[in-house]
Parts: sequence; structure tokens; C-alpha cells
Amino acid sequence: MDAQLSLQIKCSVCLGDFTDPVTLPCEHSFCRQCITVHMQTSRGVAVCPECRRPFTEEDLRTSRLLRNITEAMRKHLTVQKSEANSEDVAISLRVQEVLNELMCPEHNEKLRLFCETDQVLICVICRDGEKHRGHIFKPANEAAPIKKDSVRDALDFLSRDNRELVVLTQRQSDEIDKTKEKSGLIATQISSQFEEMYQFLRKRKEEVEKLVKSEEKKALEIMQKKQCLIQRRMMAGTELEVLIQSAVDIPEPDKFLQWWSEKGYFVTEGMKQREIGENASQNIKYHSYGEGLYVIPDTLFFGPYETHLQFFVWKEMLRSIKPRR
Repeated sequence: MDAQLSLQIKCSVCLGDFTDPVTLPCEHSFCRQCITVHMQTSRGVAVCPECRRPFTEEDLRTSRLLRNITEAMRKHLTVQKSEANSEDVAISLRVQEVLNELMCPEHNEKLRLFCETDQVLICVICRDGEKHRGHIFKPANEAAPIKKDSVRDALDFLSRDNRELVVLTQRQSDEIDKTKEKSGLIATQISSQFEEMYQFLRKRKEEVEKLVKSEEKKALEIMQKKQCLIQRRMMAGTELEVLIQSAVDIPEPDKFLQWWSEKGYFVTEGMKQREIGENASQNIKYHSYGEGLYVIPDTLFFGPYETHLQFFVWKEMLRSIKPRR
């Protein structure tokens, strides 16, 4: 119980009893000097050694209650230590009483001696026997307090060791929390940077698609104009073909000649090419409705965006990347 109370007046920084204790807003308490040194050696904002909550020098509050409790506990433990010495005497007496009841199973004598060599209780007959010849002996009531002090030393060591393990556990927990926090920040940063790349790629995609549509519109405009001209020539030629075919199909000579007089002569003469000079060909040549017409070929080409789109966009994206500090 006293050991547990003693832990309550220990500073988790120096592991000693509180000296001029102060309390942080998070309700954790430390020696004023310990927390001041902690603040001076902290990088950036100081945080509570226990819970990692940030605080400033103005947040330190003198804890009179804890100081009074610490002083009271010190007095109490001093009294307890004094009583412990008295207890050793009492132990010796109790040991003597117990020894009076303990009997040697071999000689049926009271176990009044302690063999330091074999670390066992013995009787006076055992002491004189061959088994314990040359050994070192002490009265049992003298050996008991000495052995109990040894046990107390082990207990004190375990108490200190366990306190250090508590501190190590807390520190490891703090590092785990820092790792989780750092991992979350890095994940957010990675997500943000990938979103920037997505935005860049979406923007470039829209720009390249607009370029494709614009070039397509220009090319189609020229090609469609040419197609309209070809279609008009084709319709004119088709209408004339139908007209002449209907005349050829007239069976009556007089009606055919009447058509010839009214339309046929002018139509056929209008189709003929005129050759001037002595070398004019005797063969009749007609004007072609397809004369001067040609097909505009597909020449749509987007250079590197058509052949090496990924490579060039990647180079553009590299130029836009700014290293994070």
C-alpha cells in the first residue's frame, strides 16, 4: 500500500518525489524545474510528457494541494521507515516464536540456527554433524532480518524497474501515436498530389480534345465545300443525261427532229468543246462536268500528340511539378 502511495508523489520526468509541483491544463503534474527544462529542450510547441497535449509557460499552475500531499507522504514514509526498523525487532521475536514451534525432522530438536553455507534452518545437533562440518552459522533470529533486508532490496529494485517500464511503455505509445499521425498526414499529402496530377491530366485532355475538334472542323469545312460542288455538277449532268435519253427514246422521226430543232441542237452544241485553228481535231469532244474537280484527301495530323501523346504530356507534367519541402 505504501509503495503505491509513494508512486503517486513521483514526477514522471525525474522519477523522484515532486519538488515545487505544477499542474498542466491536461491535469498532469510535474516538478517545476523538470517541466521547465522539458519546455526549453522541446522543438517547437511544448507538449505534455504524459499525453502529448500542447501547453505554454502561462499554463503552468502551482499545485499547493499536491505539494502538501507530497510533504505529508514524505513524513508518513519516514515514520513508516522508522516503524520498519522496529518491525525488524518484532520479526526477530516472531521468528523466535515460530522457531520454537519448528522442529528438526531428523533430530526432533528446535530449529534455532541458520546455516549460511547451505541457506537452511538447522538444529544444534545438525550443526555438529558431518553434513554441516566447517559451515558458517547464525542464530535464526539474527539471520531473518538480514535476509528480509535482502528481499527488500530486490523489491525496491523491482519497483524502480517497473516504474521505468511504465515510462518506456508510455514513450513507446507516444511513438506509436506519432507514427499513426505521420502516416495519416503522408496519406493525405499523397492523395492531394495525385489529385493535382489528375487535374493536370484532365485539363490537358480537354485542351487536346478541343484541338482535335477544331482541326476536324477546319478540314471538314474545306472537304464539304468540295463535296457540294461535286454533287451540283453530278446533278446537272444527271438531269442532262435523262433529257437526252428521253430524246433518244422517241420512235417517231418527225417528233425527234422537232425536239432537235427546239432543244437538241442547242443542248448538244453546248456540250461540245470548241477547237480553233487548222489543227482542230475532227473528233467531237465534250465538256466534262467533272472538269477541274478533285478529291481533297484526309490530311488531318496532330504531330507528337498523335504519335507520342503520353511522352509529350509526361514532359509537360514534369515541368509543372514543384518539389514539396
